[in-house]
Amino acid sequence: MAQIQKKRKLPEAPEIEIDVSAPEPPSKKALRKAKKTAAGLTSEATPENNKSASADDQALANKRSDYGVWIGNLAFTVTKDDIRRFLTSNCSFADTTITRIHMPKGAEKYGKAQNKGFAYVDFSTSKAAKEALGLSEQLVSGRRVLIKDAKSFEGRPEKSKEESQKAGSASSGHPPSRRIFVGNLGFDTTKETIEEHFGQCGTVTHVHVATFQDSGKCKGYAWVEFEELPAAEAAVKGFIVVNEDEGEDDSEEEAGKSKKSKKSKQRRVWVNQLLGRRMRMEFAEDASTRYKKRFGKDGESKRDTCAEASEVEDGSTQQKSVGKQHTQRVNKKTKKSEYSRYDEGTVQKLSGAIVESQGKKTTFD
Repeated sequence: MAQIQKKRKLPEAPEIEIDVSAPEPPSKKALRKAKKTAAGLTSEATPENNKSASADDQALANKRSDYGVWIGNLAFTVTKDDIRRFLTSNCSFADTTITRIHMPKGAEKYGKAQNKGFAYVDFSTSKAAKEALGLSEQLVSGRRVLIKDAKSFEGRPEKSKEESQKAGSASSGHPPSRRIFVGNLGFDTTKETIEEHFGQCGTVTHVHVATFQDSGKCKGYAWVEFEELPAAEAAVKGFIVVNEDEGEDDSEEEAGKSKKSKKSKQRRVWVNQLLGRRMRMEFAEDASTRYKKRFGKDGESKRDTCAEASEVEDGSTQQKSVGKQHTQRVNKKTKKSEYSRYDEGTVQKLSGAIVESQGKKTTFD
């Protein structure tokens, strides 16, 4: 007979206690970063390093000149030596004419350092800077670079108010109006919360929230109508500018009397979030035009006018055709009221009412 093996009991060990309130231990990445920063602080703390850092800063400040260029559209792998070689090989000035090359570093990729795609180069003479400007659209590491004056920010024309309004309305496809569409709302959003939230932009005249028929909760979108157009524009932008008084700082003495003036500070108040959700705002159509598009009221009138215009040509049959059209319209209206895609029993089920069974009970022997 086969012997029945008894299960071995494990020795009883104390239960492991976990402190949930304890802080989360730092990750390996955070520990490596802390170790690097600590090593950098200790190396910088020595007086010799402080002297060398200050000397380098002074040297950089001395190297900066009034004659500089900005080089853009650089490849991320381009180095300072490549830029120096590109300028000296294509220009007549010497290497010593270049006093400074500033190339901001970007994020490393595959363990290799990269730049941010642009650099600033300073020269000792204005002639060298003008000569470097002539190298624009030349190839550097397979890319055509753009070279501009370091102090010039030209290149993008300023937009007028009309163009900015057109740009704002182009995103929504509708011209600016006092009525806006608000999307990405939470299901718990109510009419009162929307009216209170957008009241920061201006006076709200009407709020229409799309709701579910059974629960009455918000479907996730609504329409808000303001009293003034600037309030609607501020709501679509997503922020309003508020003036704040810093305090009594500046004093002016006139005729032995001291007058204190208050400084006004402007700050932005964001209105693009409600109940923790980022909303989507855009200008909406007028309620009347939307109603006509949805239910086709203009379409019927256009068809009627076209039919009447074609009937005028035949004067003898005009009255008969008009009478037929009238009877057809009446029949359509009656058919719409009489016919429904749901029968009475289905309508009662949809409304939630209890319907008595009208079938017969069948039994099986």
